[in-house]
Amino acid sequence: MSVSARVLAALAITYGALGCSSATKTTSATPKIDQDVITTAEIDSQPFRDAYDIVQMLRPTWFTRKSGGSSARRMGVSTSNSAIGAALVVYIDNSRMGDVEALRQIRPNGIESLRFMDAATATAMLPGIGTSVISGAIVARSRRGL
Repeated sequence: MSVSARVLAALAITYGALGCSSATKTTSATPKIDQDVITTAEIDSQPFRDAYDIVQMLRPTWFTRKSGGSSARRMGVSTSNSAIGAALVVYIDNSRMGDVEALRQIRPNGIESLRFMDAATATAMLPGIGTSVISGAIVARSRRGL
């Protein structure tokens, strides 16, 4: 076999192997978790006391998201003077419930999903925010029939 035939055969084998490995990666890849949503499956996966516990265990960064510059937020309260009064608000099925402490009143078996919205998205999509300064929102969708 000539050198060029060997090179072509080696290239064919290499491309064939690459094609198989990339196909394998595509089909065996685990689905990416949406960090802004907590699903029913995640909620049902563990025993939680309340919705606050769910967020604390599964998406604790929702309580510490940074907004704007470098001011970190903890439990909806800004650590920077630039956003004094900015709070994380909680909604259930489009009804405003209050600040993050309202999560403690929501039973886990009543929740279909939880979604985090940044301040701009929440202001544009949720009723009742108006000109209030918020750092974001956690929106609970309730399970129907409970």
